[in-house]
This record gives sequence, C-alpha cells and structure tokens, in this order.
Amino acid sequence: MIEFSDFSFTYASQSKPTIKHINLEIKDGEKVLIIGPSGSGKSTLGNAINGLIPHSMEGKTEGSLTVSGLETKDSDIFSISQKVGTVLQDTDAQFVGLSVAEDIAFSLENQMVQPERMKKIVLDTAAIVDMEAFLRQSPGALSGGQKQRVSIAGVLVDEVDVLLFDEPLANLDPAAGLAAMRLIDEIHRKTGKIVVIIEHRLEDVLSYPVDRIILIENGEVTLNTDTEALLRSGVLKEAGIREPLYISALKAAGCDISSYSGKLSPVEELDISPFRESLLSFMKEHERKPIEIPDETVAVLDDVSFSYDGEKDVLSHVSFSVKRGEMVALLGKNGAGKSTIASLLMGIIRPDSGRILINGRDAAGDTIATRSKSVGFVMQNPNHMISHPMIYDEVAFALRQRGMDEKEVEKRVMDALELCGLEKHWKWPISALSYGQKKRVTIASILVLQPEILILDEPTAGQDWRHYTQLMKFIERLNKELGLTIIFVTHDMHLALEYTDRAIVMCSGKLLKDGEIGSIFADKELLEDANLRVTSLYELGSKLGLGEKDIASFIRTFISVEDDVKKEEKALLSAPPELERKDVKKKRKKEKEEKRFGFGLSYIDIDSPIHSLNGVTKFLVFVMWLMITLITFDLRILLLLLVISIGVMKLSAIPLKRFVPLMFVMLGFMVMNAFFIYLFSPQQGPISMGHRTVILGPENMDYSLTLETVMYLITVSMKYLAIFPMALMFVFATHPSEFASSLNRLHFSYRISYSVSLTLRYIPEITDDYMHIMHAQMARGVDISKGVSLLDRIKSVSKVLAPLVLSSLERIDTISNAMVLRGFGKNRKRTWYMTRKMKGADYISLLVVFAILAAAILSRFVFGIKFFYPFRIA
Repeated sequence: MIEFSDFSFTYASQSKPTIKHINLEIKDGEKVLIIGPSGSGKSTLGNAINGLIPHSMEGKTEGSLTVSGLETKDSDIFSISQKVGTVLQDTDAQFVGLSVAEDIAFSLENQMVQPERMKKIVLDTAAIVDMEAFLRQSPGALSGGQKQRVSIAGVLVDEVDVLLFDEPLANLDPAAGLAAMRLIDEIHRKTGKIVVIIEHRLEDVLSYPVDRIILIENGEVTLNTDTEALLRSGVLKEAGIREPLYISALKAAGCDISSYSGKLSPVEELDISPFRESLLSFMKEHERKPIEIPDETVAVLDDVSFSYDGEKDVLSHVSFSVKRGEMVALLGKNGAGKSTIASLLMGIIRPDSGRILINGRDAAGDTIATRSKSVGFVMQNPNHMISHPMIYDEVAFALRQRGMDEKEVEKRVMDALELCGLEKHWKWPISALSYGQKKRVTIASILVLQPEILILDEPTAGQDWRHYTQLMKFIERLNKELGLTIIFVTHDMHLALEYTDRAIVMCSGKLLKDGEIGSIFADKELLEDANLRVTSLYELGSKLGLGEKDIASFIRTFISVEDDVKKEEKALLSAPPELERKDVKKKRKKEKEEKRFGFGLSYIDIDSPIHSLNGVTKFLVFVMWLMITLITFDLRILLLLLVISIGVMKLSAIPLKRFVPLMFVMLGFMVMNAFFIYLFSPQQGPISMGHRTVILGPENMDYSLTLETVMYLITVSMKYLAIFPMALMFVFATHPSEFASSLNRLHFSYRISYSVSLTLRYIPEITDDYMHIMHAQMARGVDISKGVSLLDRIKSVSKVLAPLVLSSLERIDTISNAMVLRGFGKNRKRTWYMTRKMKGADYISLLVVFAILAAAILSRFVFGIKFFYPFRIA
C-alpha cells in the first residue's frame, strides 16, 4: 500500500511547497490514474513515490509517505527501488543497454544475479511483454510501442510491488499508445500489482479501466473519485484537462449525462439509445461541409524518393502539393517519413529522385540559406534551437547572420515578439521562461525571416490541454493574420482534427492518403494501416449506425461546432510533372552512391571470429598493440603489424565501406604529420640513423631530401597505418557493455567501467542530436561551409554546441535517475549480462600479440636495433 499522510515537499530552489498536505491512500492491487495540468505537482508526487524525492532531488519534506511499509524519508532509494518500478516519460533517454536484453537485465546486474540465471529471467520477462524476438536489437531501432515494452520489462524483472508510469503516452503514436495501455492493463490483471499512471491524455488512458482517478491542482488533491463520477462532474475543463471527445460531443448536443444510469466509459460500452435523437438532430442542424481548398500552390513534392544510406528508401515516390494559407497535418507513426519530408522541404537533404517545387520553381539548386527565406522550421524541443541567453538576441540571431541593418533587425524582432505575445519580455533571459514561452521564442526566431511556409515538428508534445490550446490558438492566429502556410509534423490526432482541414497520411515512407480531415478520420482501415487509431467520435458515429461519409460529416460537425463557414469542397490541384534533366539525374545517382559510405563510429553487431573474442582479450590485445607501435621503429615489425591488421579486418566481416571514409581521414592526417615533421625537423632522419645520404638537393642544405629522411617518414607513417585499423576494429567489434565488463574483470571500478560503456553507447545518439540541431541552425543562416572564414565557422559551430550541451545535460539527468531507480551503485560489485568466458582463440590471440611485443622489446632494448635501414652501405 502507498500512504501519504499530510505530506508536503518544497524543492531546495523554491520558497513554497510544490505539493502540500497530501492525504492519500492507494491500496494493494489498485490501478490509479493521476491527472493534473502542467505544474500541478503530479510528477513531483510520482518522484516522491519512487524515492527520487528526497534521496536524489534536494528539498524539504514534511509529513509521512510509506510505500509497502517503508517510510521513504527514512529509507534509501535502493530499498525503495526494490518496491517501486518506474517507467520514465522519455524511454529513449532512459535506456542504458545497447541491446534489448541488456536493458532488461540492468537491474539484475546491479543485484549481482549470476549470468546464466540472469539470461533465463530476461528471456521469461521478455516473453511477458512479447519482446523475446528482439533481444539482440538496439532499443533505439525499435518502434515507440516496442520501446515502452522494453522499459516495462526492465522494471518487471525486480518483482516490485508498485509499477509507476510517468506519462507513458508522451512519445507514442495513437496506436502504439493504445497498445501500451492494453499491456499495462494486462500486466495489472495478471500480477495484481499497484499500478500508478501519471498522464494528461485522459481519453487514451481510459481505453482500459482504472479504479480511481486523482486530480492534482496547485499541489493539492482536489478530486479523488472513479471514472464515471469524474466524467459526469464537469470539472475537467475547469482544471485544464481535455475531456474525452465523445463526452464533449454529447454535451454539445445537449445530452444530459449527469442523469444517465449506464456506463460512460469506455465509449465502446456506452448505450447510445438515450442520446440518439439529440446527436442526430444536432448533426443535422450544425452540419459542416468540407471547406474550399485554396487554389494557389506554394510547395510541391513530385514523385520524390529518398534514402539515407543509399540502399533502403525512407520515402518512395511521394507526391502532394501544399496550398498557400493552408494548415496541413502530416500524419503517421514514428518512422513513417514525416521528418524526412520536413528536411526535404527545408533543403537540408535533397531527393534521390523526383522534384521539390517552391512557388512553382524547381528548388534543386537552393542552398539551405536560400530555402530558409521561404521555409521555416521549428523543432519539437525548443532547447534544441535556443543558442542565446537573452530573448531579443535569440530572435535577432538569424537576421544578424544575414548582415541586416540593426534598425531593420529591431523592427522585425519587435514585430515578431508582439505577434508571439512576448514584446513586454524582450529584455528577459530565456532561462526565466516556461516551456511554452520558449516555444514561442523559437517560433518568433523563425517568423522574423518572414517565411511563406512554417513547419512545426510535434508542436504540442508534452503540453497539457490548457497550454496546448493557447499555443494552437496562437498558431491559428499566425495563419489567419499573416496568411502563413503551416505544416504540422505530428501524430497528435486531436491537433489534426481541431486545427487542420486536410491531412497527408504517411506509412513506411509511402503516401497512403491525401484528403479532407473528416474523410481521413472516418476511414478505419486507413488509420489502422498508418498505425493511427479511430477517435471516440468515430465510435460514437458507428453506434449511431452512420456510414463512412456520414461519419466524416459527424466528425467535422462535432469537432468544429462553432465554425459556421460552409463552403463546397474543391479538388486539389497538382503541378504538372516535368522530366528531370539528365545531368541532375547523374548528380543524384552519385550522391546516392556516396551515402553508402557512412562516417559512423560505433559497434557493429555481426557474427565473426573477431566479434566472438572475449572483451578482455580485445582490450589486452589493443593495449599490447599500442605498446608495440610506441616501442619499435623497425619497419619489418611494423609491416607485420599492418599485414595482421588487414587480416583481422577481413576476419571481422565488417563491410569495407565502413572503414574507407575513416581511413581517408587517417591518411590525410598521416600526410600532414609527415609534412610538418619535414618542415620543422628536416634532419630528423639522418640524426636518428647516424648517417646522411642526399638524393635530392645540395649536400650542405638542411632541406635537401635524404634517403634517411624518406625512411624515417615512411616508418613514422607506418606506425599510424599499423595502429589505426586495429583502433577501428576495437571500436567496431567490441560491444560497449562487454568492454565495460572486461574492464571490471581487470579490476577497474564498475562505475568507471560503466561510464566508458555509456560513453560508447551514446556517441551515435549525440552525433544524431548534433546533426539535427545543426540542420535547424543552418536553416536560420548558420554557415559552417568552407566558404566562410575559420573564425566565422568556429562561431557558427558554437551556436550548434550550446543547445547540444543543454540537451546532453538533460539526457544525463534522465539517465542518472533511470540508473539509480534500477539499483546502480548500491553494491560494491555487480555482475554483467555480456560476460563471456575465455576460449582457445582468446589465448592464441593473446599469445601471438605478446610474442610480437616481446620481439619488439628484445629488438629495441637488447639487440639495440632502433631503425631498420636496408640501404645503409658498410
């Protein structure tokens, strides 16, 4: 049981309590939903239950909170984590394993469960959440719903009493969200554990029953009741919580739900008969026809295909047009291709085939800076865009990048801030703003560029209904007052229904449908194909016995009952296709081929003799390899090392294309190093070898080229050639977690070992963040091309690094909390899921490299052979 008794908590940085005088009981076996507007204290309540408060987050605790008999303030976070399993909001940031199996096993490792037993528990737990077929996959490669399953499995292995879900639907598309709620309900029914869900997407949570709903406002419990009483109470809108759509529709039609004796939730169990006449008559009286689509086309995708790696298309033959002044929803599940379309429209990437037209003009030759004059982009997370401490400077940034006169900059900035309701705060630091206000700052920073098209990536993510409505009304005003064309990249069904008249539905890189919003949401089969889901308005229309066309009308009517604009639907116009020029085709083909050469530097999961070696072996071999190259200048030994390196590369089964780009970088560095050695110490070769044989230039000139200098530079370069392939092999063929376990077995602290593992684990994701932020800044005029001076490039890169550092700090904070909640650091030792036993191949590898190391030491220090010089004349 969870019991709050007059419980209050005040954060160390605040003067007033965030939650106050909480008196609440959650009994064994209950499934409870905690709702409340942003800032109400619901997340603080959750952090008190899982022990982050007060053991990780500093502040003043008053009153009492017991969880399964433990008084939280007198216990420790590790003991509480044995009682409470927490699934955090950001599943991506809380993953600590490189594979699904590792992540599920993380808590067991911290409990020092032995590997063989651990593997059985992991397999059994993965089966519970239907993820046993994905154990070797990277969590980052999974869908949103699958990630949620892995997170749940990671806390189920502990046999905890309480499962706490902090906004489990925040990053999920509708169908994945429904699947997550189904899984949570199934686990609750099977295990009988206490389930606590913190969420503001009320309608989605209520797809499956909950025992109680607790409403938190201003840090206090203002309602503690069951679902039926809450839906009848009418307090949701007052509290800033969105009502289920079908409840709003029933109220709009004048239906008296307070006296209705049947079940209101879920909608599937609603008896429609008492409300049928009211709903049908309201629909007939307020029927809303599809609005007329504008004629003028502002952007066209014409048969566009695109691939990031040159092999698998993420977009395949996509065609649609966007009209001037439209508000369009680009819908689809995570990975459907929505963000890729946004990047294409911004000019960050170019299509492999097909064309993009802006205002009727082929935009193939546009730079990002040129495209930014027509297309603006606002990222989902405002912290990924903001690079200045003050509001005015942030909004003025892009204009100053273009060299605009400061008077014109001031006018545009103040106009944009006024539009965004921030004109009174222009001198404020951005750190003083709320999340929603930061969002407005990023929009203002794009509006100053006066784009014709504004692309908004998941603009409502993580916001409660009140803030969501404020932001969307503001965006709607921009559309009307500026005639701005707005494209929403989203999987938010409510946003599309309430604020757009047209949707483009994507799935797996293909366009499924481009049509009027009502017809989209009345097409059940289409929504299922796109991994979306029908709304409760569809369910209500179905209960009334309406056909698909009538359901479309029903949805339109009830979603926009205040809109009396009735216009006839007009067919969308599309730009006439034209043939591509042959030279453009050739150029794009070349670009597609170049994509095959990636610059990634991370572990590659392949079955090979090198991958199967123990992590201890690979680490010791690499250390000895470095020692050999540092000790010896004997060209014969270095040539042997190079031959072995090439053989190891072949045995690794890693495609050569993964090595080629990095090897070119290394060769460039090697040539530059040789040049500077010769420039600053042209006589290093003769000095080291004790003789001088001029092959080019006067005998007495320092910069005359000698045979000894050539041999010296070849020998030094061979050191790089011998080291670099093995360094790449170590990174590509060594699993980070296996490497961490190897360091631990060599008596390094497991905390240090795991830090190394996490660094290797997150390098690819930080690289992705960097590229994403860089593209957004480039769209605002940041230029890091070779065409600008080195100083300007350094300044531009700093504009990317500032938000990258902030986002990385956010990630570190989330990871730290996730690790602590799963027992990391509790014990002096831990076990490792990825531990491997030493085999014959390991001992042979160590013996061979040790023999070469011994030969190098003997050659250098016993026989006195420093250089091998075959041309010396006795």
